[in-house]
Amino acid sequence: MKSDSGTRVFVALDTTASDAAEQLAAQIGGYVDGVKLGLEFFSANGPQGVERVRQTGQPVFLDLKFHDIPNTVAGAVRAVLPLEPAIITVHAS
Repeated sequence: MKSDSGTRVFVALDTTASDAAEQLAAQIGGYVDGVKLGLEFFSANGPQGVERVRQTGQPVFLDLKFHDIPNTVAGAVRAVLPLEPAIITVHAS
């Protein structure tokens, strides 16, 4: 079961296989605080793949490592907001 320590645990689903990610996300529900989907998964499956994983009830950490000029990063973040990610990675300098 999830820890009451306040620490949040997200499991990395480092695969490009949408079915495998969806199944694993469903299996670990109740044991972790969410799942991480990275750039490889997103590139292979797009927003539809993220939505399939999100439908398992798991919060999604969308780890796309947005890094570009500020206006472009802002646009990219706005573009993924309909996917309702719990966390988004943004690199800033």
